[in-house]
Amino acid sequence: MRPSGLPQALSMKINSYAGEYGAVKVQCLLSEQDFSDMMTDDADKGTVKTERKTRDAYGQVIHCTYALSGEGVNGVLHSLQQGDMLCLLAAERGEFFRLVSRIVKTARPQVMMPFSESSEIRRILAQFEKRMGVSLLHKRSVKKSIFGAMPKTSVEWDRNAKNREYQSIADAFEAARANGLLIDSLRAFTIEGGSLDVAVSRRGAVTVHAGDFGSIYDHILTPIMSGAARRKRHFSHRSRSERSDKNPKPLLIKYDRDMFRDKDNRDRFCDLPDSYTHCNYSIVHAGNPHIYISIVDRIDNSSLAIRSIGDDSLAIIPQIRTSEASLMRITAFLSSAFWEGDISDYEP
Repeated sequence: MRPSGLPQALSMKINSYAGEYGAVKVQCLLSEQDFSDMMTDDADKGTVKTERKTRDAYGQVIHCTYALSGEGVNGVLHSLQQGDMLCLLAAERGEFFRLVSRIVKTARPQVMMPFSESSEIRRILAQFEKRMGVSLLHKRSVKKSIFGAMPKTSVEWDRNAKNREYQSIADAFEAARANGLLIDSLRAFTIEGGSLDVAVSRRGAVTVHAGDFGSIYDHILTPIMSGAARRKRHFSHRSRSERSDKNPKPLLIKYDRDMFRDKDNRDRFCDLPDSYTHCNYSIVHAGNPHIYISIVDRIDNSSLAIRSIGDDSLAIIPQIRTSEASLMRITAFLSSAFWEGDISDYEP
């Protein structure tokens, strides 16, 4: 067993799987549901499952392998489940991973993808460099801009050329931030000792193109899942019905710039609920410059209010019933569709 707890045999099996089929995509999910039963109940009856259990420093880990078929797509899925943290692994090639994701989301719409801010992704990759003794270089990134009524998404490749060096990932993040951009996903690689090529997304997806899966699991996947679990716990017990004093416990999102001073940004923010899936909403106040939006999350009937606090902050105010899952969804959506901010408790 690896020092971190991931069985070496499992790591070797996934490395072999990657060598045979190409890049391996890993999707981190958060769910309190029993994933194994859900997969066998909701997938085709021909599903074959093998399961074994081990323990690491954080408790019991369930390792499952599923042979799945459906919609003309066949493949083998690996999953790792520990408490409410779950990893899905599959070859990126073909439609198989999309089939599995669709099964999960259809059967358990409350399953959540963890969301990490770009600054957190940068920290995780920097720690990976330090622990593994390597330097990560930027190969490809997807960047988002906030400026203007229609935010732009762009893809940037970093290619080596004569008298030109690859950009480090630290420089890539700094350059993006300096230009009012957020890195939504980044693909990095190493030149020195031991081939490594990995892509990391803010949505908890990691694609291993080359390199040891065990190391990537230990130092990239585990921090992503652990951070998401901490946020989920931080978002719990905030609605009126869950608190003895019947007063909600709001969240504050504070931005590093005056987001709501600009009218275009205020207008764009008020348009965001149109693209927020599974919600009903009403705009109580549309800004002069105050913003006040009421939202009902149809996935679990949670309700919350969003109000601007000055030019640089938002208050997310739970109502009678607001689940931690709904707060995870709305904050992830705002971070992706609008801009990242520091999340803390709101003290009026």
